[in-house]
Amino acid sequence: MMQLRWIAVSVFAVALVGGALAQSGFGQQRGQGGQGPRGQGFGRMMGGAGMMSGMLLQRPDVQRELNLTEQQKNQIRQMQENQRTAMEELRNLPPDQRRQKMQELREKNDPTKVLNETQKKRLRELELQALGPSAFLQDDVANELKLTQEQRSKLQGIVMQQMQQLREQFQGGGFGQGQGAQQMQQLRDQMEKQMLEVLTPAQRQQWQQMQGKPFQFEGGRPNLWGGGRGGQQGAPRGGSGFGGGRGFGN
Repeated sequence: MMQLRWIAVSVFAVALVGGALAQSGFGQQRGQGGQGPRGQGFGRMMGGAGMMSGMLLQRPDVQRELNLTEQQKNQIRQMQENQRTAMEELRNLPPDQRRQKMQELREKNDPTKVLNETQKKRLRELELQALGPSAFLQDDVANELKLTQEQRSKLQGIVMQQMQQLREQFQGGGFGQGQGAQQMQQLRDQMEKQMLEVLTPAQRQQWQQMQGKPFQFEGGRPNLWGGGRGGQQGAPRGGSGFGGGRGFGN
């Protein structure tokens, strides 16, 4: 069951990231910053900051790091429940209406609304640490790092190459029993190393500063690609290591 679970999560990650990259147009020139047709980056591909922050805010270790009060925890929990209930009612809507309503629900039940400014700042640092170099494909991160159009295009190419490699390994049965998590982690590490190399030394230094004080996630860094380091501890109950738990758009 666990083997099937991480495979399903990983296939979902491939389809989501690869398809959204093509749709978002990241790396294509459009005015200052080189944003794509809709100005969308990797963060919006994964459901935006709400999905990532929602995943992290369910973790006890993150709650302690942010010094959340019991009232804040209860408010976040209630937002998640409201979102779950409302999402059930959207299933029969036409796709266009469903997407619009889902976006409205995410904004209405954005868990970061209950945080103070200090907590929001630290949560953003933890989001960047959890995402790792994949965050470079978020437009706000890319703009803050002042990535050039050439750098953005290289980053897109690296991600697409890794997604293609992952697809080929799945199709060829390359993930053996009990080895999938390790192979997935190797692919992730390889991709992140290549993405970091695209940055200049000054940009890498700025990237370290943007992440703030290093945080030791319990069970290891949440793995967005399924399996591997932190694959279980990093996931909220009822969810997966990728993209957050139920109630945040999944």
